Amino acid sequence: MAWLLALLLLGQSAGDLEAARRAVSAHDYAHAVTLLDAYLETDSDHPEARYLRGIAFRELGRLPTLETRLKRYLYKGTLDFEHVLARDSTYQDVLYQYALLKWYTNDLPTAIQLGEAQLRHRPDLEYVLPGVLLLYWRFIVQTPPEEARLWLRAQDDYLTPVFIGKAYERQSFFDAAEQVYVEFIKREASGDGMAHVPALLALARLDFARNRPEAGTDGVLAAAAEIRSRTDALVLFDEIKTIATPAEVAEFGRIDRIADYRSFFQVFWTSRDPMPAAPFNARMAEHYRRLREAERHYLFNGFRSWHKSPFTYDASYFPETYALSHDFNDRGAIFIRHGEPDDYTHGESNTWLYHDSMLVFHFAPTCFGGVCGVTEHFVPRPQGETFAAGIIGADLFEMEQRALESLAQGLSSDRHTWPSDTRYWEVPYVVAAFRGLDNHALVEVYYGVPLQETARVRGSDSITVETGFVVHTDKWQRIGYVRERRNYLRGDDGYVDRFQIDLEPAPYHLGLHARVINGVHLAAHRFEYQPRRFGGYGLKVSDTLLADSVDALPDAKVREDVLVHVNPASTFGSSMYVYFEVYDLQLAPDGQTRYRVSYRLVPEREGEEASITLQTDDQRGLNVSPIEYVAIDLTDVPAGDYTLEVTVTDQESGAEVSASRSLSVDR
Repeated sequence: MAWLLALLLLGQSAGDLEAARRAVSAHDYAHAVTLLDAYLETDSDHPEARYLRGIAFRELGRLPTLETRLKRYLYKGTLDFEHVLARDSTYQDVLYQYALLKWYTNDLPTAIQLGEAQLRHRPDLEYVLPGVLLLYWRFIVQTPPEEARLWLRAQDDYLTPVFIGKAYERQSFFDAAEQVYVEFIKREASGDGMAHVPALLALARLDFARNRPEAGTDGVLAAAAEIRSRTDALVLFDEIKTIATPAEVAEFGRIDRIADYRSFFQVFWTSRDPMPAAPFNARMAEHYRRLREAERHYLFNGFRSWHKSPFTYDASYFPETYALSHDFNDRGAIFIRHGEPDDYTHGESNTWLYHDSMLVFHFAPTCFGGVCGVTEHFVPRPQGETFAAGIIGADLFEMEQRALESLAQGLSSDRHTWPSDTRYWEVPYVVAAFRGLDNHALVEVYYGVPLQETARVRGSDSITVETGFVVHTDKWQRIGYVRERRNYLRGDDGYVDRFQIDLEPAPYHLGLHARVINGVHLAAHRFEYQPRRFGGYGLKVSDTLLADSVDALPDAKVREDVLVHVNPASTFGSSMYVYFEVYDLQLAPDGQTRYRVSYRLVPEREGEEASITLQTDDQRGLNVSPIEYVAIDLTDVPAGDYTLEVTVTDQESGAEVSASRSLSVDR
């Protein structure tokens, strides 16, 4: 019977250990401790039980409350980790788990040393390098730079050179920091390169800090191209986690191929770039600017436990992306995603307002029993004077609903903002598609640059204007771009130019920009576009171009015979020209075509006069795909906004097609 009892006890103990594993995985640490205490009564030296209990004690003591201090959870966790290390210092990831406990006790130097030891013992653990980088970063931002450098130079650890550079950088000793980074990158290139990606990112951050956005962009993209493991990908993800959407977080978690990681980061940044044909990624530059500001003003050296406070009673309002901003307080989390607020209030609580999205966020210290903390957190209602009821809500219920909606949306999105001195340039543009080779669409983008505006800004007598155009597929693969710079005298007359590209009939992302180099004028447009289909049989028509004038050779029959002076602003006085192309008319028995073209203006505002038929032309010819251009008299058209509808009817087949374009008539 003794052997049977022993066997039963053994089975029960094994079950307790398995239950403890599940409890730790489920973050049910109190239950895990109960199970592990019972298990260790029969086997006090069991390494896994000690290891698991060390983790459970650590997490129970994570928040330095009076209760956790009295129960000495962190001390008990220390004893368990030390017990495991004394018997096997290579056991699982015990060094890293112990490092986290030292972080919780604010002993970051020891945490770093333990983390570096874990890297040496188990470089295969993909999550350790990103975790150790975080420990170094917290040490750097919490320690005076001279003191940090002194301690780091006394170490002989793998990552210390990178953070010596960061300590220099925090004092704006940029040349010294750059020298450290460059030397480290050279060393990594000749070795195993485990920290090559962190070093490239450190140098890229420095370039952004030194207002070198082109070099900074190249550095981040080079780091993404260098991804050789999930560890590298995790390091890069830490750079962007504070602006990732829930969908992007989920997508990143599903990736299992190195090439897909590289593609993920390329798409992540390209899809956010407001000026994708420029030599640098403006959204990336703004992200790193915000990170620098957040490190100065919004650091949070603690652990969030108040998200279920009476102010924010339902944690479900917080998207999972909220946890990714754990290094910054709540204002920092919003600042990194959306930039400086467009308006704000000070009072018992602070309210931030963003005009374009009408997102509104309230921040105030969390208070219990009349004792309030120092750090401000999200709260669902303002306290004291604030914005008008139409913005924040008319009553307490509506205030809370709007705040919670802003919370969900604001922590799941991000936006780009330009520097405060930027002058938004009115650079109008129009896009038109014509039939190109092999039934592709010949897409033309006309844009107008108003150089006269630059004369209002003091500066040198000449300016350099950069224009750019880029096309990406719907998967953000670049298939064509052009960028050029031209010099002008300040105040010269504006000019109109165009970009052209042949495209298959599919959806695309198009980007167009114009900016004054080393100036403040800037225009950036991004839009979705799918050109018309020109293949197959039957009557078809191109898009229309509206122009100030048209110069054509006598008997012009093809596009090359016509010079269309397009007006991208589409604003006209007493007259305008219309250019378009007709394709695949049907021939009559006499070998000619017969078709009708009608032009009609439709007011865009409801309640205005009925549509205006400008003219109708009956045409005959030998060309089944003729070009059409005509002058339109607008003398009797009232000023206003209109849509020009051009309708072509094939009088042989009865087929009818149309094209339209918006315009304004201005006297």
